Amino acid sequence: MYFILDSRSIPKVRLVDETIIEPPYVHRRRIPHEWIIYLIKNGVMELEEDGISYHLVPGDFLLLSPDGQHEGRKATYCEYFYIHFQHANIRMAEADEQQLRERMYSVRNEALRSSSGYQTYPYGEETEWDLLLPKYCHMTDEAAVSLTRSLHDMELNDRDHMEYYKTLCGCQLLQLLVQVSRYCLSDELESAGMLSARSYQKVLEVQNYLHTSYQEQITGDLLASRFHMNFDYLNSLFRQSVGRPIFQYLCSLRIARAKELLTTTSMRISQISEQVGFTDESYFSKVFKKYTGSCPADYAKVSFNNREPSLSTYGSASGSNN
Repeated sequence: MYFILDSRSIPKVRLVDETIIEPPYVHRRRIPHEWIIYLIKNGVMELEEDGISYHLVPGDFLLLSPDGQHEGRKATYCEYFYIHFQHANIRMAEADEQQLRERMYSVRNEALRSSSGYQTYPYGEETEWDLLLPKYCHMTDEAAVSLTRSLHDMELNDRDHMEYYKTLCGCQLLQLLVQVSRYCLSDELESAGMLSARSYQKVLEVQNYLHTSYQEQITGDLLASRFHMNFDYLNSLFRQSVGRPIFQYLCSLRIARAKELLTTTSMRISQISEQVGFTDESYFSKVFKKYTGSCPADYAKVSFNNREPSLSTYGSASGSNN
C-alpha cells in the first residue's frame, strides 16, 4: 500500500520522540486522528491496524493512518521512534502494484536522465511534486542509521522551542519522508527485477560524483580507478540507466550549470568556463553553442532582456504607489 503526499506542503509535527515499551504494556486501542510514523530500533512490536497485523522488527518503517484504528496485539519489548504529524494533502495511491512499479520506474528514470535539475514527468504538471510513500517498508542497516540521525536532529529541534522550531521540524520531516520514498522506490524496483542492485548502485555513485565534481578535470582513467571498474563497462552501465554515455551527461551538466551562472551572476565568461570544468574558453563557447544554439554572451544578453519587462512593470507599479 502506498500514499501520495504533495511535497509542496510542509508537514506540521506535533510530537517527535523515542521510547521503550515492555511487558505488560500493550498499545491501547485508538483512532489517532493524525498521521503516526514508527521506526523500530530494537526488539519487536506486534501491532494491528484495521484488522491487518504487523510484526515489526529493527529497521521497519510503518505509517499509521489518522482514521485507522490500531492496537497492540501482544506485550513485547521494543525501542522505537515515533512522529505524530498532520499534512493537508496525503491520499491513498489508487493503482495496482504493476501500475505503481511502472510509475516508480518512470519517476526514477526521469530523475536519472535529467542533468539540468529540471524534470518533466509524464503524469501532468502537478505530479512532479507527488511523493510516493509506503505504508510499510524495511530499511537496510545503512538506511536505518541515516534515518536515525535525521530523527535525532528533529528531536533536538523539537525540544529547544526557539523561534520557528516547528517549521524547522516540519522541513526535517519532509526531508526524512523523501529519504524513505527514495529508499523504498529503489528496493521495490530491485525486488521486481526492474533494476539490478549492483549495477544500479554503481551508476548512482558515478552520477553523484559527476554532480559534485563536474568542475574538475574528469577522465576515463580517473573514473575507472575511482570506481574500480573497466571504463568501457562502466560507461555501458551508465548509458543503459541514464540514456547517455558518461561524458555526454557530464557535458550537459556543465552547460546547465553555465546557463545558471550566465543568468544569475555577473561573472565573466572566462570565469564561468573555468568554474564549470572547461579549461579553454573558446572550446567552452563552441560546446555551449552546440547545446543551446547561441554563444554564452548572446545567451546571457537575451536572458537579461527577457527579464526586463517584469522589472519595468515592478518599477512602474512602485512608482504609482508613491
